[in-house]
Amino acid sequence: MRRLFRHWELKLAAVVLSVALWLFVMTSEKAELVLAAPVEFDEIPAGLVVAGERPDSVDVQLHGLRAVLARLGRDEVRARISLAGVRPGEVVVRLVPDQIAAPSGVTVLRVSPSRLRLTLEPGRAAATGLGGEKRP
Repeated sequence: MRRLFRHWELKLAAVVLSVALWLFVMTSEKAELVLAAPVEFDEIPAGLVVAGERPDSVDVQLHGLRAVLARLGRDEVRARISLAGVRPGEVVVRLVPDQIAAPSGVTVLRVSPSRLRLTLEPGRAAATGLGGEKRP
């Protein structure tokens, strides 16, 4: 037992230094993370609905501090796609990092897939729940 407490000051200093070094690395180290971000369609023209297959999520590559990325929740990153001005029929929407809502301090590097093929048809959005509304 005496051996355990011999030079306790040095042992305590080593533990404090280790914790300080760990905190420094965790708060200053940059990292990348790929996360599935839910897709939200905004500004769907009145009288149109998104028909057929529509993606639930897209993969988003993020860059930021390791500690910030570790605390990042799925609900904090969203792909918001504006369909303002589209006409009925098939439309290809290009996804760019600017369309991804992410917390400050987090940079969006890439979105995959970079294009979505959607079909818009005349219909009542309220009856189908597929479009026409602006999600928060």
